[in-house]
Amino acid sequence: MAKKPTTTSDKTDVSSGTIVTEASARTASKKDQLISMLGRDGGTTIAGISSALGWQPHTTRAAITGLRKAGHKVETAKPEDGGSGLIYRIALSASADAKANSSSEAGQ
Repeated sequence: MAKKPTTTSDKTDVSSGTIVTEASARTASKKDQLISMLGRDGGTTIAGISSALGWQPHTTRAAITGLRKAGHKVETAKPEDGGSGLIYRIALSASADAKANSSSEAGQ
């Protein structure tokens, strides 16, 4: 049997000398998406995370526990409207808060 010719997915732009690969077009990981959702001002709920990432609630809780073990300070709060469930968010550390304030003051 004869071999099929091989093809590659990498494209080389000879004129500029750059190589474009599929890795350069990567999207954010689910962990990055989770951190982004928890970093919002109002935080988010387990149901919100589960539906956005396509996870079961127990998987979402396990991922939040993993973030805590990795050193992120994840806070919980009851919803102000009296709804059920908890609001989860990543708290800014004192150094990160000070850095954010100093950078905003520098821009003024």
